[in-house]
Amino acid sequence: MKNVNKKISNALLLLSLTTATFTGAIANDAQYLKSDPIDINGYVQEEAPVTDQELETVKNELRKQQNAIKVNKAKAKKYNELSRSTEKLADTTEDMIIERKESQETIDKFNKKIDCLMAETVKEGCEKYQRNMISDEVQVSQAAPVVQTEAPKVEEAPTKSDGTIKVLPYAGLTTFMTENETLESNVSAGLRVETDVTARVSVGMGVNYTTMQTTDYANGYMANGYFGHYQSVYGGREIEYSNLNIDVYSKFYIIKNDRFRPYIGAGLGYNRASMNYTDNTQAGAYNGYNYNFGNEEVNTSYINGELLVGSEIVFTDSIGMNLGLTYNRALGSNLSSENGIDLYQAPDQQRLEDLSAELGEADIIRLNASLLVTF
Repeated sequence: MKNVNKKISNALLLLSLTTATFTGAIANDAQYLKSDPIDINGYVQEEAPVTDQELETVKNELRKQQNAIKVNKAKAKKYNELSRSTEKLADTTEDMIIERKESQETIDKFNKKIDCLMAETVKEGCEKYQRNMISDEVQVSQAAPVVQTEAPKVEEAPTKSDGTIKVLPYAGLTTFMTENETLESNVSAGLRVETDVTARVSVGMGVNYTTMQTTDYANGYMANGYFGHYQSVYGGREIEYSNLNIDVYSKFYIIKNDRFRPYIGAGLGYNRASMNYTDNTQAGAYNGYNYNFGNEEVNTSYINGELLVGSEIVFTDSIGMNLGLTYNRALGSNLSSENGIDLYQAPDQQRLEDLSAELGEADIIRLNASLLVTF
């Protein structure tokens, strides 16, 4: 009986210890549940931001507008690309249509020629392809003993050269720009003759004549300075300048068009220039030197390069006009130079030579309008 009581006492003691341990665990869990929440990295998690339906609506509208801005920028970029692509498409389509038209004309001529050559009798419009057949019929007609009538003579159709010949008489304004001054011509006129090598390339040759006058207020050269008597008394001497230019050039037509044909080009020219004083009334002596105003003269020749830009405007098959601008510049020094009088016999000869050299290095711009006659 005593052993039974002892076992019961031990069981009650063990139950009490277990209950106490469980109660402490529950208390600790409640303490942890009441603490601040932490994220997976061990930091305290911030509280969820405060919001409502209106705030969320504003945020959604802002996101939509930002997305619309990005979309519109992308659309503008693509529309710009589409515009450039459309321009290229228009140019290539125009070239394709022109080439197709030329190709169709060539095919039609070929088919016409084959049809004429295959015909057993002379057909109207086939005269230039059936010359041998016409000649044979004429011979047979003449040799036949019964038929006394002669076959009618057929005139050969005129043949046109592949290269179109163009004649362009023109007039305009020429400007000489030097380091010290700018001079304009009194007369600038010429004539050009061109021929088309292809639909876009032509070559030509031209001649231009230019004259101008100017007044020299720094004349009177003697020893190391200019002789000033003529200038002080008469107020300067008039200079006359003339230039004859012969050039060869080539043009490239930027677009293929029957009416409006803009072009660029380049060429080389040969120039023969002459310069002299027009007044020749003064003569005398100064410090033992003779001077003779009026007989001074300089003749030079040089090669120039030129650039051309302009456009042909066609009115009919044979008449049109040409508007163009030409830039000329001498290449290197003078090929030759001839002086009209000795320096000590004419003090202003040196001044004239200096002005001639200055004009030889000038930038020359010609603005021309010409008649276009096509053959």
